[in-house]
Formats: sequence, structure tokens, C-alpha cells
Amino acid sequence: MSSVLLNLRIREDLEYRLAKIIDGKDVALVGAGPSLERINEVRGDVIVSADGATNYLVKRGIIPDVVVTDLDGLMTFPDSLYVVHAHGDNMPLHWKLGMMRSVIGTTQVYPFGRLKLYGGFTDGDRAFVLAKTFNARSIRLYAMDLDSDFIGMYSKPFLRENVPMTHMKRRKLHIAKEIIHTLTRKDL
Repeated sequence: MSSVLLNLRIREDLEYRLAKIIDGKDVALVGAGPSLERINEVRGDVIVSADGATNYLVKRGIIPDVVVTDLDGLMTFPDSLYVVHAHGDNMPLHWKLGMMRSVIGTTQVYPFGRLKLYGGFTDGDRAFVLAKTFNARSIRLYAMDLDSDFIGMYSKPFLRENVPMTHMKRRKLHIAKEIIHTLTRKDL
């Protein structure tokens, strides 16, 4: 149902903008891991943030070019291109779409309408898949702490500090790491 609702909210197919922004560029991909607070600058032709990392970047005066989000961590809405992932438990967060001017919708099932299927599992590895799909020259990871024992406080808006890793989050990050490593090995 979330995919249907997201598709209805999207007025224009903006996929061409992803190609224009990313193709042949050095991409800085910023995750919401615990090391995020130690980042003072981000180097790259293009900045792609994963969900809640956007809140930190905007606070530091860094506006991402692309925000990859499932809506659960995002609380600030810079003038960026948003790649919004639909899944069943984010329907109550669809109000955030009204804060975004430019949206590309994604799904993890067969794409339809204006929804795209690029791949990935978490916001961070979906951002990595996007950068690869749209031919980034290079991808530099920031705060993608896939092996950390802590969940970064910017992962969810209700967190006030980094918290111990949960079993479920560790499993999700393991899948994300496998996706990134698989795509990286393809380049060798």
C-alpha cells in the first residue's frame, strides 16, 4: 500500500536528474553511524546523505545534493533531490513528502508507475547502489560504520546519543555491508 501512495504523490519522473548529478563524479556518501559527529567536512563533487545523516549535515551547513531516505530519520528538508523508499511501516511518515520539492520514489518490489527499483536494503547501501547505478567515478564513505557496536544518534530523531547496537540493526547492517562489498568486488 505504501508503494501505491508514494507513486500517487510523485508528479514527475526525475530520474534523469540523478544521472546528471552523479555520472562521472566523485561521490561522498554520508551515513548516520556513530562517527558522523567527528565529520567537519565532506569531500566530493556530489554529496549523497543517507536519511538521518542529513539532519547533521544541514546543522553543519552542508547541503547534500541527494538524500536517500525511508523517512524514519529525516527531520530537516534542504533543497535536495530526495530518493524516497516506500515500505509498509513508513506510511505515517508520508507527510514529510510535502516538505520535499523533488522526489524520486523507490520500491523493493516490482516497480510500477513512477517508482524505481535500484536495489539495496538500508538507506546507506541504497545510496551506494544509486551511486554505482548512475556511474559515479568514485564513492567515498563517511560514517558508514557497518561494524560498529553502536547505533548513531542521527539514525532516528528520538535518539539523543549513540546507543548500543541491537541484534536486528546488526543484521541489517550486515546485509548492507554485503551489498556494498559485492558491488565493490565487481569493479576489481
